Amino acid sequence: MAYYLLNIKTKMKILVTLLIFLSSINLSFSQEEKKIDIKKSKIEWIGKKIGGEHSGIIQIKSGSLIMSGNKIISGEFIIDMNTIECTDLSGRAKQSIESHLKNEDFFHIDKYPTSSLKINKSDDKKIYGTITIKNHSEPIEFEYKLASRGGQEIVNSEIIIDRTKFNISYKSKTIFPDLIDNFIYDDFIIKTSPIIFY
Repeated sequence: MAYYLLNIKTKMKILVTLLIFLSSINLSFSQEEKKIDIKKSKIEWIGKKIGGEHSGIIQIKSGSLIMSGNKIISGEFIIDMNTIECTDLSGRAKQSIESHLKNEDFFHIDKYPTSSLKINKSDDKKIYGTITIKNHSEPIEFEYKLASRGGQEIVNSEIIIDRTKFNISYKSKTIFPDLIDNFIYDDFIIKTSPIIFY
């Protein structure tokens, strides 16, 4: 009788171990890494001031998503700050604003050549993560749209970022309230239109 009970317990342990093992295999196969298509992906930026705005593009250095079916589990993007470009100006005006965005008043790219976005989780409507600019990190959440087409994942989103949280205070009325009308709004907009993964 004791042998019979021992045999049952042994079989149960083996069965539980096998189920755990099979579950872990199923989990690992259900998640898939998707690499960013740098050439086809696009990031746009918009900065506003009193009486106008400027816009442009910036290049992604690298990035990937971990997907489980149609759900984003995690991910990370590295942005090459040296590629920031103003597309609504030309000639000397274009060169001037690009140089200014790259210097110490704004992104100080000689010291901080990259920025990043780390995705921690997502639901059906929002992505939740951490954005790092000038070596300073802040939590962030934003709405997104995800579409699958031809084996690719296409992500569109619009992210509003308060630059003062990242020690970018140039002509900020929040930081310098005495500025009357010669100021730049704190928020700037980043649009992924689109980012493509394969």
